[in-house]
Amino acid sequence: MGHGAAFGEAGKGFTVDGSEGCGKLPAVAEEQDRRYYAITVKPTVFINHVPDHVILHRMFPLAEDLTIVECDWLYAPEVVESGADVSKSVELFHRVTAQDFKACERTQPTMASRADRRGRVLVPTEHHIGISTSGS
Repeated sequence: MGHGAAFGEAGKGFTVDGSEGCGKLPAVAEEQDRRYYAITVKPTVFINHVPDHVILHRMFPLAEDLTIVECDWLYAPEVVESGADVSKSVELFHRVTAQDFKACERTQPTMASRADRRGRVLVPTEHHIGISTSGS
């Protein structure tokens, strides 16, 4: 999965406000902490890994202009059993995903074109993750 994208200096966790998440997953090494990793399992799965959870995106294309996306946020069993509030982590990725989907929707009108028969290329890496202090 490469080097991962480092969190911004102000961020303590992968949360909507930069606050700490739910601790680290047991297998996360110190050098992997405060980093975001992603992998695409072609053609229809994205896996995102942050120190305290994994997000699994499964896409089910139904037509050129319609895809169902199921997202699961996977936390360690003890986090789930404790009833910990994971809403700040879920909200962050929900916002990012909604923005990504809007960008994808803007490309959809051309997907029926002969020029797109061979598909598109994903961005190879996201270079950084920062925390906005603007409150939005």
